[in-house]
Amino acid sequence: IYDDAHLPGAFGSRYFDSEGLATHPSPIIDRGVISTYFINTYYSKKTGLSVTIESPSLPVCALSGEREGQNGKNLEHLLKGAGNGIFVTGFNGGNTNSSTGDFSFGIEGFYFENGIILYPVSEMNVTGNIISLWNSILDIGNDPRKASRWLIPTLSFDSVDFNGF
Repeated sequence: IYDDAHLPGAFGSRYFDSEGLATHPSPIIDRGVISTYFINTYYSKKTGLSVTIESPSLPVCALSGEREGQNGKNLEHLLKGAGNGIFVTGFNGGNTNSSTGDFSFGIEGFYFENGIILYPVSEMNVTGNIISLWNSILDIGNDPRKASRWLIPTLSFDSVDFNGF
């Protein structure tokens, strides 16, 4: 996962954060290892850690050091690789316990089999633990939504608990 703060013309691109600190393109997670923490001046004083920038500017997910769009894994590829499941397209509120990582969110989206979308689903819940969820990631697509500050591509997870199906 990469923060490309200076991506020309993209929402969220910026040369300085809201505290006036200079931004720069940098990896957030590199080959599974966290390489950047976002520490603003407030938390720097509380923790004694050095100030970085307050938050990512414009993260771009990538695999093996490749930049956005280069891994060839679009939505169709990810659905075929997953086989059967729920393709989540939206969230309808929910709760997270920040101490344990447990969560429950309302979702909407589509049910698919053998990589083919069959019908829409709604009023379902996805539940689990955020640490377990991120540890079960199968694949990352090359298709981030361009209309958002956060360039988050399609993500594929294994063994996610859905309720209300």
